Amino acid sequence: MAKNLAFFDSNILIAASISGHIHHAASNARLALLQRSGGACASHTLAEAYNTLTAHPKGYGVPPADAALILQQASQTYTLVSLTPKETLRAIEDAALQGLPGGIVYDALLIACARKIDASVIYTNNVKHFCRIAPNLASRIREP
Repeated sequence: MAKNLAFFDSNILIAASISGHIHHAASNARLALLQRSGGACASHTLAEAYNTLTAHPKGYGVPPADAALILQQASQTYTLVSLTPKETLRAIEDAALQGLPGGIVYDALLIACARKIDASVIYTNNVKHFCRIAPNLASRIREP
């Protein structure tokens, strides 16, 4: 697996896919740059994005077939990073040791994927959560 790629959060892919999203322009531009220079995301980003894109009423109501096409294109364009069961458990244990409850564990899994490839930069629209999980990576965590 390629190392030292730029890594992006699920919310970057989601925002880039929805023209009316507040972060659409920046996220779309960043993904276009990463398409040329090389980018990576977590394998489970595909599931997170599918959920958010297709969900009602809090999601975007994208038809499932359209969401699947978006994700298929992303999977063919960017490097997908997967955690082993041991790596997944370690990320959860690290979150627990930090006293991080609830859904932030999904961001912890993303950080673990970024660490796995020694990401040169980590793009997210949720900088605060990512820095909370990995303060030692704060200099690499930024908005698109």
